[in-house]
Amino acid sequence: MKDTRLSDILLGREDNYLLPFYWQHGTHRDRIPAQIQRIYNSGCRAVCVESRPHPDFCGPDWWADMDIILAECEKRDMKVWVLDDKRFPTGFANGLIAKKYPHLRQWEIIEEHIDVLGPAPGTAFLVSKVLPDDEILGVYGCERNGFGEFIEGNFVDLTPTITEGYAYWDVPAGIHRVFVYTKSRRGIRDPYIDMTSYESCSVQIEAVYEPHYEHYAKYFGNTFIGFFSDEPSFGNSMATRHPVDPSGHERPLGTVGMALPYNPKVIELMTAEMGEYALPYMAELWYPSDHAPVTRLAYMNAVTKLYRDNFSYRLGNWCREHGVMYIGHIIEDNNCHARLAVGAGHYFRALEGQDMAGIDIVLHQVMPGMAHHIHNASLSTGISDPAFYHYVLGQLGASLAHQYPQMKGRAMCEEFGAYGWAEGATMMKWITDFLLVRGINHFVPHAFSPDYPDPDCPPHFGAEGHDPQFEGFTHLMKYTNKAAHLLYGGTHITSCAIFYHAEGEWMNNKGGYMFTQVPAKRLLDNHLCYDIICLDTLEKATVADGNLVINGEHYGALVIPYARVLPDALSDITERLTQAGVPVLFCDGKPNQPENMCGEVVWIANLADRIRELGLADVTVEGNCPLLRHYHVKREDADIFMFFNEDSMNTAKATVTLPASGKFMRLRLIENGAFADMTEDGKVTVELLPCQSEILVFGSAAEEMLHPHIRRLSVPVKITTLTPSYEISLADSDDLTEFCLYKTTDTLVNITAASEKPSFSGLIRYTFTLDLDEVPTNAVLDLGRVGQTAKFLVNGTEAGIRITAPYSCPISYLLHKGKNTLTIEVANTLVGKVRDPFSHCMPIPPSGLLGPVKLLEY
Repeated sequence: MKDTRLSDILLGREDNYLLPFYWQHGTHRDRIPAQIQRIYNSGCRAVCVESRPHPDFCGPDWWADMDIILAECEKRDMKVWVLDDKRFPTGFANGLIAKKYPHLRQWEIIEEHIDVLGPAPGTAFLVSKVLPDDEILGVYGCERNGFGEFIEGNFVDLTPTITEGYAYWDVPAGIHRVFVYTKSRRGIRDPYIDMTSYESCSVQIEAVYEPHYEHYAKYFGNTFIGFFSDEPSFGNSMATRHPVDPSGHERPLGTVGMALPYNPKVIELMTAEMGEYALPYMAELWYPSDHAPVTRLAYMNAVTKLYRDNFSYRLGNWCREHGVMYIGHIIEDNNCHARLAVGAGHYFRALEGQDMAGIDIVLHQVMPGMAHHIHNASLSTGISDPAFYHYVLGQLGASLAHQYPQMKGRAMCEEFGAYGWAEGATMMKWITDFLLVRGINHFVPHAFSPDYPDPDCPPHFGAEGHDPQFEGFTHLMKYTNKAAHLLYGGTHITSCAIFYHAEGEWMNNKGGYMFTQVPAKRLLDNHLCYDIICLDTLEKATVADGNLVINGEHYGALVIPYARVLPDALSDITERLTQAGVPVLFCDGKPNQPENMCGEVVWIANLADRIRELGLADVTVEGNCPLLRHYHVKREDADIFMFFNEDSMNTAKATVTLPASGKFMRLRLIENGAFADMTEDGKVTVELLPCQSEILVFGSAAEEMLHPHIRRLSVPVKITTLTPSYEISLADSDDLTEFCLYKTTDTLVNITAASEKPSFSGLIRYTFTLDLDEVPTNAVLDLGRVGQTAKFLVNGTEAGIRITAPYSCPISYLLHKGKNTLTIEVANTLVGKVRDPFSHCMPIPPSGLLGPVKLLEY
């Protein structure tokens, strides 16, 4: 069957993949229609209404504002999503827990202990409660290693001895520790729902979801399309004395002093998994022992599966029953996707109940060209680790979308937020391509706001008419819809699967396991693509023709990051896979437990070579360009390849060998370029400037659309450097329609240089003339360097807009003999006008037309 996506985008029939946040402050009701129109004009055909800043969420003023939003969106055939809580993160339930159900707040288990030397017969230990509603769950004594806090021997139940607040024990000889387990709310963020409780999670529905259905049932499933959960988590924190207080992102199991989510169901599930009563062993969640991997796995399985069933599926099922979708994301930052605290314990389980996979890229988490460099960011830790953000985060979202049928391949990212006003369309284009080439296909641009300047996580698109980048942003949104339409759906073709490291981290102490990003980086920098696979989906996987198969996705090998201890279930899986001919590769060693797992050991330095030796490289790349990324999707009879040069400094030039041949179309969508090409043996030259991307489309649809007038990508036959006199005029962001003459010059300079106008934000207009004896047939005006976006006008008619290199545009069809007037309008960002805190984390590029300006003839 012929794939129609190519004709869709060339004829302007692409679907919508954009749902930007639309801030609500409750103070701009009269301006809502104009703001919805601005969002529509940008190319976005949906909005996600951001409830957090609204002072009357789910109150009369909220409904009055939503009435207008829904009516205006219905008129324009736009879709509406609603962010599902009053407070960040999702789980506050609009205050209903505090008002009506305080007994449904989360509980946590706290460990406190007393160390004692024996023999000491008849020793008493004070076990009084700290808070009135604390409950002593149990008191247990055990032997302790004399040189550390390693737990040894059996736990002795001292709970029956408690009398008038004392527990008693005839302490044996040696060093021992008495553990007191308390059910408490000392470590909770009050008052949030309990993610392990069905009844408590149902309050979120009662507080937010049902009131929206009561008001807008007629819109559900048509204009009102769904709810968005923003970074829900367990939310447990430090509760008792501790040697250090790590950030919420750096609190794995074993963090002393951290309270842990508790529900009687947790102990019940742990007991069933462990085969013995679990409560005595809870100390192993904080302190090491030989038995600790069993306890830690059982505990994390219990809480993350309860989260999955009672929160993710509870909300998702309610939405699907009411004809809408449920989406959102958790905090994934710096490995907390597999941790508690600000995380949800297990990325895949936390989002399994949704209709889209979800992640976010905000706060300078990724920066162009920084894949191999730790860099500053507006994160709580102050730095970003590129090993996670460049090699795992995007693939987590895409992998989840590939593995669960109800998601239908939909992978969403909230993008652009909290980078500051220094972030322009050029940076946004890089971020968007960074996501597209990793398999993300739905986007939540962050954000539109009715206020300017709004200090809440800028930039804000349009800025109520003050944003010089808005035309560039609009161009980017239209590009995004076209690119996503081409890449969404079908089957992602990849080389292998990497085992998700969650259990490896849970079951081992620091240094005893390897993060997913270690093999991921080794593979991606060698142009080998992968999905990340969790144990839950591995247990359901089938095997066909020597491939691991999950939801129609095929993986030629399973790569397992090193861990000293792994779940017993993985032993059966690896045996089944190897017997069926699927290679299982253990990075840097097999686990000590379980013993004798099936598979081969591959040193991490040799991993990429081993994948190639197995014949699993889908695309091969010849050329020194490690930051050239690609993504391959097969749909109907089409093979579609995206290539993106993530390098911000160097051109990527490579010969790539593709598993496709024949005629194809080479698309440079951001430049509105479509070029005919042909390969008989699958070898194709890819040459991309820094931050440039392209999409290659093979198949019958591409062949049919290769009309004779579509030229091949070629080199210019003539290059003329232009050195005209430029009339430069400026329009300040206060009024982007009012241009004032700045200077006339034949020298191009940085307009915001120290010697020019450092604080300028707005539009920079360059007007010059071009005298022609003859009009060249295929002339392209190339501007060289630009800061940041450029609009081309020839003899008063717009020829195009460019937001990233190459800043070149075909102009022959607008030229005539004699004198031609050329105008270039360059837009910088609002950082000169609004120096927000987020922008302090970013280098500020030059502003204006920097050249050299050339006329290229083909």
